Amino acid sequence: MSQLKTREAYTGSGIPVKVFYTSEDLPDFDEARNLGLPGKEPYTRGIYENMYRGKLWTIRQFSGFGTPEETNKRFRYKYENGETGFSISMDSVNENGLDPDDPRVQDEVGQSGVSISSLADMETIFEGLPIDKVSTAVITSQWSSPALTAMYFAMAEKRGVSLKEVNGTSQNDPYVFSLCCNMIDFVTPPHLLRLSVDMIEWCAQNVPNWHPVSFASYNYRENGCNAYQELGMLFCNAVGYIEEELKRNRLNIDDFAPVLSFHLAAHNDFFEEIAKFRAARRMWYKLMKERYGAQDPRSLAFRFHVQTSGSTDIYQQILNNSVRIAYQVLAAALGGAQSIHATSYDEPLCLPTDQSILLSIRTQQIAQYETNIANVADPLGGSYYVEWLTNEIEKKAWEYFQELEDKGGLLEVWHSGYIHREAGKAMEERQREIDSGETKIVGLNCFEMDGEPYQVPVFRPNPQSTEILAERVRKLRWERDNQKVKECLENLHQVSLTDENVMPAVMEAVKAYATLGEIQDVWRSIYPHWDIPIQY
Repeated sequence: MSQLKTREAYTGSGIPVKVFYTSEDLPDFDEARNLGLPGKEPYTRGIYENMYRGKLWTIRQFSGFGTPEETNKRFRYKYENGETGFSISMDSVNENGLDPDDPRVQDEVGQSGVSISSLADMETIFEGLPIDKVSTAVITSQWSSPALTAMYFAMAEKRGVSLKEVNGTSQNDPYVFSLCCNMIDFVTPPHLLRLSVDMIEWCAQNVPNWHPVSFASYNYRENGCNAYQELGMLFCNAVGYIEEELKRNRLNIDDFAPVLSFHLAAHNDFFEEIAKFRAARRMWYKLMKERYGAQDPRSLAFRFHVQTSGSTDIYQQILNNSVRIAYQVLAAALGGAQSIHATSYDEPLCLPTDQSILLSIRTQQIAQYETNIANVADPLGGSYYVEWLTNEIEKKAWEYFQELEDKGGLLEVWHSGYIHREAGKAMEERQREIDSGETKIVGLNCFEMDGEPYQVPVFRPNPQSTEILAERVRKLRWERDNQKVKECLENLHQVSLTDENVMPAVMEAVKAYATLGEIQDVWRSIYPHWDIPIQY
């Protein structure tokens, strides 16, 4: 009998895989120890016993552009069409902690997201929207997250919503923007870490339903890192924050671990991504239980949001992206995500149009209501291949995590630029694989066409946003109580020089209508400047 030729095959992370798997590939597999039941330790199969039979994942589409009024209109459109969670996309001006009248940012205001400079802008964005019923994600850099989150809290209080009831998430991740964006006027990592952990600590004590950090390995993955590197970096970050809080001796692990959350990517390798999500839950359980001795089940549960990977979308044959996005949504759902953002097919060209946003929402709704995947918790559990791959991803992720720990952990690999160099190498390797055809991208390096077969509308933000918003912030400074603002900023300055938590002072400043740039300037004036080592 002739021997059939079999090509070699690898996962997206380069893990070699066999043609098929059997129980022999799981020789040491202990169902209770490695798998368990949904909602039970070690949470491999999901953090809730009934998973989506109890509550469907939140449809949380990340968006925002131009002025607060324009973003309010977009949020209303999404909510009317079935979005179940808000997520604010800030512009690069906000991410840098600057105001729209800063002469260095004239071409950036409102172009990549909405521009928010004060509590007044936050009030406008959420006018008429049910923030008491729908959770919100405040997505911005770690640098500006405390002030912008405080603006959301102050807005909620003015609307009569108690901080005990406010529900949502802040990004507040250490690597995200310093890894992938051109940031200016940043302060050094130790001081960024202090401000971020202050917010975690304060929220754990005062805003119990708010997740004051969402460790966003999505962005690490967008920079070329593979699936197991994504998890290794994710948990290195989380450990850095946890260690910073514990050394303060103000809270124990079960006081704040329940409010930590995570934001992962859904890339193209369908089964590898599902295995990654399952491995992440098990890794978090082990970290909490074995390293930190957590006892509260809420501390042991890995809560995560998934965004389909924008880096996998291309502008050639652009409607094909909607198929990629649907497969990635399916992987996120089968992997047990608590909320999902389906990227819009036109993002390689522009900010999403109403048409592409609607299709992203409908993609998730079809998955929720028509495919019946929500009927069973962890329907792939017990698959020989999925369990083997979950184990393999976990093993490699722990190895990469240990490598980062051996390099000094969060602050050292961040401050030294090591993690930036790792991202640079990953991006170069990813591009090499695409250029060589080793990684196939339909429409880009295979099945190409001479012309573009799909015609789609292109969205362009209002180019007048800069002047509109710059004039608005100047008017705000003229009309507010500037003596009160001065007192609040002076208090923030004094508190920031001590080891007291800065969030009460930040809250008072935003309630007085201090601007984002003014608050960040307080910290710029007392903390050392950091040039992010983004050049590889």
